Amino acid sequence: MAKAESVYRWQNLLVIESSFWQAQLYLSFDNAGIMLHHKLRSCDLSVSRFIFLPRQYGLMLLIAVLSAFAPVQANSTVKADVTSSSAALLAPELRLAAPSVSAFPPATGNFALWQQQAKNLLHHALLLPPADPVLIAAATRLNPASITNLEQWRLPLWQPLDLYLYKPAKLRQGAINAVILLHDHGAEFRIGKDKWLPPALSDQPQLVSQWQQKYFDGMTIAELLRAQGYLVLLADAPGFGARGPIQYAEQQQLAANLQAQGASLAGLMAREDEAAAAFLARQPGVTGIAAVGFSMGGFRAWQLAAISADVNAAVSVGWFNSLKFLREPGNNFSRGQTAFYMIHPGLYRQMDLPDIAALAAPKPLLLLHGEQDPLMPPAEVNEAFQQLKNRYQQCGAPAPELVIAKGQGHRFGDGLQQEMLHWLAQLQLADLQLPGAGCSN
Repeated sequence: MAKAESVYRWQNLLVIESSFWQAQLYLSFDNAGIMLHHKLRSCDLSVSRFIFLPRQYGLMLLIAVLSAFAPVQANSTVKADVTSSSAALLAPELRLAAPSVSAFPPATGNFALWQQQAKNLLHHALLLPPADPVLIAAATRLNPASITNLEQWRLPLWQPLDLYLYKPAKLRQGAINAVILLHDHGAEFRIGKDKWLPPALSDQPQLVSQWQQKYFDGMTIAELLRAQGYLVLLADAPGFGARGPIQYAEQQQLAANLQAQGASLAGLMAREDEAAAAFLARQPGVTGIAAVGFSMGGFRAWQLAAISADVNAAVSVGWFNSLKFLREPGNNFSRGQTAFYMIHPGLYRQMDLPDIAALAAPKPLLLLHGEQDPLMPPAEVNEAFQQLKNRYQQCGAPAPELVIAKGQGHRFGDGLQQEMLHWLAQLQLADLQLPGAGCSN
């Protein structure tokens, strides 16, 4: 912090200076006199330098004794100031020029034109190009062919990306018969994709079991889908599971190092999800793909539907809202470091989150939320949902659906799991036909 200085002269002998970030008290004697240098941490008047002639030693010592009481009072005052100003410090509103290209629909209401322009903005904001299809086709199998229910494959992308196919005994027939499961954040980096899988398939079975008890009513979502005949694809996001685990505070370091290379953590995760969907679409017998995610994975699900031509529908559980709410102090974008996985530089100046989700139109979209979710309160979720619904109406597509479960918190419990299964099963091929009236997809 810049040094604030005020100078006073008393018989040309007394100088008082102020500085904010120092903490030290010492006396030094020399031929010119005595210097009292009193430095306080976190206080406004924190350095006092007094230069006296030798005959003024007594006055100097009195000042030294009195100044020893200053730190306590100063600290308490500054602490209150930081608390009262933290919102302005952490969520500043910058005076920026208007974007050169508007992502909002023109007065004519041409949704298809808006959608095309907005999708270009989204892809540009990801800072990485889509994965080369040649690299996706070059995926190699890592585990033995004798293991038939869980195949591990590696894509040679910007960094190796391991994908896991959890295969049913018989692939179901229907409009959607494959699901890409996108895991949450939850500040638990030791497990990622394993949060969805049977505990016995993880090297941390007890942790996986505890996670599933806490958030999934003890159910294994991947097994639930596999038992219904869905081909399930899973992967660890950067920093999680086999790609970590990083420490919570190290998210900043990971994000900063990616930014130094001209990329972003959010963009890398989005492009990897897109590549995973492209790999899944290449699997024999796949007729349609749904992206399903919980919490941060819910964000990933509707984002993936917006950017990937291979995803035909999406189910988002526990993560949908507006930027205005999420940026308020204490909310999802203003607390901790989770936001590094979801912030695309510059994009949110031009589009709100419901606008991004609307780029998936006319693809079917289901939002599942809990009535008692403290992270995504129903009133704010519904307000954002109305904005999304209006976009779908402009497209001329069937409206997305929102289910708010009573008594449910920030969880993907049994009731919402059944909602997901029913919704996926009832989708028809006609629901997935693209493009829809007025849409550019």
